[in-house]
Amino acid sequence: MRYKVSENLSDRNGVVSNLHCFLMRSLDTGFKTKWSGLWSPPYKYLDYYGIRINGIWLDSDSVQAVEYGDQMTLHHDVGGIRVKENIAAPSDTPGIEVTLELESKNKEKKAAHVMLEAGVDIRHKSQDISHEDYNIETGPNRVRLARGRKNLMITSEEELNLKGDPYQREHFPGEKQECIVPGKIFFKKELENAETINFRFTTSEGSFGSIEKRNQNFEHDKLDRLFKYSITSVKNLIYDKEGIGIAAGHPWFQSYWARDTFWTLMGLIDAGYFELSEDILTNFAKRENIPGKINLEGENRTKYSGESDTSPLYLIAADKLERHFRINDQIQDGIQKAKHNLEIDQKGVALHSPEGTWMDTLNRERAVEIQSLWLEAAKRHNMDEKDKLKKGLNRFKREDYIKDSLRGDDIATINPAIPLMYGQIQEEDARKYLEKINAEFSSRYGARTVSMLEPDYSSDGYHTGSSWGLTTAWAAAANLNYENNKQGLNMLGKLRQFLDRGQLGALPEVVDSENGENLGCSEQAWSSGLIPHIVDSYIIGIKARDPNKVVIDPIDGLNCLRTGKKIGDSEIDIKVSEGEPEVLNNPELKVILED
Repeated sequence: MRYKVSENLSDRNGVVSNLHCFLMRSLDTGFKTKWSGLWSPPYKYLDYYGIRINGIWLDSDSVQAVEYGDQMTLHHDVGGIRVKENIAAPSDTPGIEVTLELESKNKEKKAAHVMLEAGVDIRHKSQDISHEDYNIETGPNRVRLARGRKNLMITSEEELNLKGDPYQREHFPGEKQECIVPGKIFFKKELENAETINFRFTTSEGSFGSIEKRNQNFEHDKLDRLFKYSITSVKNLIYDKEGIGIAAGHPWFQSYWARDTFWTLMGLIDAGYFELSEDILTNFAKRENIPGKINLEGENRTKYSGESDTSPLYLIAADKLERHFRINDQIQDGIQKAKHNLEIDQKGVALHSPEGTWMDTLNRERAVEIQSLWLEAAKRHNMDEKDKLKKGLNRFKREDYIKDSLRGDDIATINPAIPLMYGQIQEEDARKYLEKINAEFSSRYGARTVSMLEPDYSSDGYHTGSSWGLTTAWAAAANLNYENNKQGLNMLGKLRQFLDRGQLGALPEVVDSENGENLGCSEQAWSSGLIPHIVDSYIIGIKARDPNKVVIDPIDGLNCLRTGKKIGDSEIDIKVSEGEPEVLNNPELKVILED
């Protein structure tokens, strides 16, 4: 899917990526923060590049419009020359490719003198400024800059005419940064018809794999764009470094966080990317004790941290994949590792590290979402502890709401949405709890982390009042699970507005609950990954019992078309009219329609 935009370009940015790298820049051509530029996680390679044609820079004054999707195309008007600046990240390139299409506006022969300036900055993301020296080598169509064991190549099919000595440059994209400019690179073209100039920025190592293309669709009067762009956004965050994985967020959450990954896999599996999901779960399973995070900087520096929700989320994701596809022996081993990490007290309450929950800025002992996730995992894998965990969950219940944790100074948080989304609460109590969520936690921009009535509520507090894509999806699923369909659809629909602001086609990590201002990453994996999960599993009600049997039970009044839904080796085309499902093809599996 592609955008074409010509307004508010300075307030919007875009990312192009492949399994090796990503480039982030503003749509008005700027590289405005230290996180802009070319990255091969977790290393930066390029702070910026700039292009000047006949003495005029391609910048915010020259750009007329931008097309954005699988590549970024900036349309410029420069002194009688039309310029299309195409930026792509081909799967066969450990970097990015820039193609300039030049055309004289009056069709007369015209000279185009093109200069490329590249600000090279090879450093680890934990550094702002590195003081290592560069080694620079040049050739007829290349410039190579090396720093330590990392290097960046600037290459072209044209001859690179490099002029001037290398120099160090200080610049301030929000914070002081230093880069090296290897000299000015010149090209010359005589424009009689359209001409092109092509150059690449490539790194010293890379992945040349690709993500499978799937032909699927979802038609709905309000949620279709959200569904389609969310899948594209998740694919944007997949890398093949330290194995296949999902970076938690662009631009700075460049590691494979386990909790982010496993929540995101809920939607990736519903979207039919089974082999990819299998590879990701295998990558975690083959490591020590299902790590809480895989850092992308060498196996010897991989951190194995014990986040409290890692193991139950792994079990839930593995079960979902097995019902839709299969699991291999390594994932089966991972399941056994994860099961061994359950520890409960005599009253059936799951024990965990107080700082190990997703609200990692707070210390929360015996947190409700950890209890709920372990209960769901135990049910799915028929673990012996499931009955004890169910009794343990009852300790969190109160008359008006569910406790966030079993500590003395408990506050009202969104976390009880998780036992609600899994149907672990009796309906009479659930409806009372949902009334509170829909009143005190609902903002124009999603679901608040903390009730707005709490004394310490702050609309921009990371875990104390802001609105997350994650929490909004939980709240939507919780409502839909108890047939609060209008509230559930409305909650999920709040996320649509973010597709057209900030990073186009992406959903942010967290925003201010009062004004919608972005407070975190501009493209977050779990914000997008949960969208196809809520659509398929909760709205259309598609539930795979195993790869050969599926139940379809949509919400009342639903009208939609879902094609290419993959279960096992089959694809199903489903039409829903006023909540009544109809299968339009003849898949080779048993389909049960419920109303």
